[in-house]
Amino acid sequence: MSEFVTGIDDIGTMSGKCKGWTFISFDSAFHAAFLDEAHAILKKSGLTSFHAKEFKRRKYDYYIQFLDLIKSILKKSESFLCYTLLGQDWKDEFCGFCDRVIAGSFSNAGIDNDNLVEASKRIAAPLFTYQRLSNHVLSGGRTSIDIDRDSILDKLSETQLVVDGRKISNQVPIFAALKAYGCKFFPSAPQVERDRINVLQDEESFLIQAADIFGNFANAIVFQSLGKKSKSNDLKCEAFNQVFGDIVDPSQLPNAVTLAGDDIELKGAVSFTQCINSDRKGTYSDA
Repeated sequence: MSEFVTGIDDIGTMSGKCKGWTFISFDSAFHAAFLDEAHAILKKSGLTSFHAKEFKRRKYDYYIQFLDLIKSILKKSESFLCYTLLGQDWKDEFCGFCDRVIAGSFSNAGIDNDNLVEASKRIAAPLFTYQRLSNHVLSGGRTSIDIDRDSILDKLSETQLVVDGRKISNQVPIFAALKAYGCKFFPSAPQVERDRINVLQDEESFLIQAADIFGNFANAIVFQSLGKKSKSNDLKCEAFNQVFGDIVDPSQLPNAVTLAGDDIELKGAVSFTQCINSDRKGTYSDA
């Protein structure tokens, strides 16, 4: 059975109207080597982590090295890099659906822990999205997950769950929901391993950092293609193009992706996705 490691970070536009997630997923056999190389690059850079919102222009060469490392993973194994933005209408509809699925399944199981239910609702949307996207590019197996922490997701790790007088893992309910949903709708997606959802600060996981840098720099390309320019954004684009320019063609942006003032806007109840898989194919799509 294929074993994957996956990093997930959130991404959003300046106004927050469009929000989504960015993903990296690859064969776990290459994880140790990836960590070693990423640590070596970070140590040379003098940075505390590769965090796109804290982009240091004078450290440009090290971001290139980190992006090159990420790209090299695609050549070694079944894998994918992806980021997806949900427009306001689709975000409300999809997140509402996730909330109802989790609330209903937890209620049927007799779980009424408010903290756990709320945390599980928050984590369901990116994990259901991972299943949908990976179903098209991976071939089954299972995966561990590193996902960026926030105050609500912390509760997934901190809450103690008792069912019928017995303590059980607080990841059991969300694991069961993911397994049922994935097996029914996305049979080729790797199953998320029980008790392997790691809620971490970004500096604790190079997988999360890789997802963050890829998604942010790829989004910079979209801004530039739509006509928005800035020194920092243009430098991110230069770095992204140096590494991924042979794969990604920003001229192929869907018509639903527009610029409203200084921000990206999606017209209609759609999402916007950019995905690069192990065949080194880069695609844009709206759905």
